[in-house]
This record gives sequence, C-alpha cells and structure tokens, in this order.
Amino acid sequence: MAIHNSTIDRYSANEGYFECRTCGTRVVSSTHVASCENCGGSVRNIAVARE
Repeated sequence: MAIHNSTIDRYSANEGYFECRTCGTRVVSSTHVASCENCGGSVRNIAVARE
C-alpha cells in the first residue's frame, strides 16, 4: 500500500453553479435550480468539490 503525503484542497462551493443540459446556459444561485430559465430544460450542478 502506498502512502501519499499530499495536502487536501479544502475547497467547497458557497453557491451553486448550474448548467442547462439542453442550451448550455449557466446560472449562479444559492438555492437549487430545478429547470433552465431560458428553455425549460434540465440543469445540473457543476460546482463540484476538487479532489
């Protein structure tokens, strides 16, 4: 087993960065966004923790 002595990046997103899967529009919001404001498509949270 290898032991890695690296530091862990403690980044955490304070706001959600959401991207529409249909049109690609991006929105910053502190609350969950259920659908795209432009086209009504589904969105995904692209603010992910770094590892």
